[in-house]
Amino acid sequence: MKVASLKSVLLTSISMLLILISCNGTAQNKKDKEKPWKFVAFGDCRGHSAENGVNVPVLKKLVDEIVKQDVDLVMFTGDICYGHANRKDWGDQKALENLEEQMMTFRNTIEPLYQNKIKVYLVRGNHEATQRYPDLPGTADHRPIWPETKKIWDKVFSGTYQMPQNGPKGEKNVTFFAKHKNSLIVGLDVYTARDDRRNPDGSIPKPSTKTVNQKWLDTVLRENPKMHVFSFTHEPAFKAGHKDCLHGDMSYGLDYSRQRDQFWNRMYKAGSRVYFCGHDHGYATAAISNQNQKKPMYQIIVGTAGAGKNIEPVYDGYNSTYTIKPIDESKAYGFVIGEVDGNTVRMTYRYLNEENDSFANRKQTIEYTRSYAKNSPSE
Repeated sequence: MKVASLKSVLLTSISMLLILISCNGTAQNKKDKEKPWKFVAFGDCRGHSAENGVNVPVLKKLVDEIVKQDVDLVMFTGDICYGHANRKDWGDQKALENLEEQMMTFRNTIEPLYQNKIKVYLVRGNHEATQRYPDLPGTADHRPIWPETKKIWDKVFSGTYQMPQNGPKGEKNVTFFAKHKNSLIVGLDVYTARDDRRNPDGSIPKPSTKTVNQKWLDTVLRENPKMHVFSFTHEPAFKAGHKDCLHGDMSYGLDYSRQRDQFWNRMYKAGSRVYFCGHDHGYATAAISNQNQKKPMYQIIVGTAGAGKNIEPVYDGYNSTYTIKPIDESKAYGFVIGEVDGNTVRMTYRYLNEENDSFANRKQTIEYTRSYAKNSPSE
């Protein structure tokens, strides 16, 4: 009787264990086969004067189309308005009031995104951070960063409109990260001072910016591993149009390629295969790789929300050891729509055909697949 009872208990325990393993396996498979989800990336909707700070007609059409796409979130790469706070002609108070009005115009125009429960992640562009024509001599001090402009940003994007408040000291609301399903979203500010240099009026000269907070970023990537990592800021990492970007500024001989390479390498090792930016007005994609990265990481410029149509990418900047292979470009307004399906990401440029006021997809798409090994250096 005792032996039979013991056998019965053992058989019951084994059965329960098998059920638990099966349930756990099912749960894991269900997690691995998570329903596909979508995102949008775009930026640069600024107008061309303080009186016409946002290209509202184009931005509104893009927002209405995005709402139809059933996306989870939007990454906006900056230059939300003309900005360039005009301290010289208007004085400090009026310059800030005008900047706030422009930012509010942008926020009101994208309100349908919030109303449809689409998460909106924003980073600053140079037009939101700088002052217009300062009374300062010297090219390096032209249009410096004015710390007061961030206070206006924080005022407009507060409450339900604010970014995740997990950025480093002095950069909260402009540098941040968010976790969404199987992905990590990282928004980066490149207009925060990285040294102690200041102009006589307290503003920040351009040579003190153009880099990311690498120490903070390294901690975020280490502590928040995800299958996919999407990073975005305003300026390209590798020059396409503007001479200033994360590589420094060729106009003034500022070579920050070492810092840019460190950023690019860390993102790659953390699983990132795509980097979104604006600054140049148009759409341009390029595959970027070197001998240490067997698969490319893509730079996707999406300065496509209304600022202009003048992109003509020439990848002749401080490229270090990297080889840049252009893939596609377009001057049409639009946005990148990305679909995340398990370990595969597929991205397409959806553009506005202004002749008949309709939208269509570019034939060229970018697709890549990540392995399930965390931070696999062999990819």
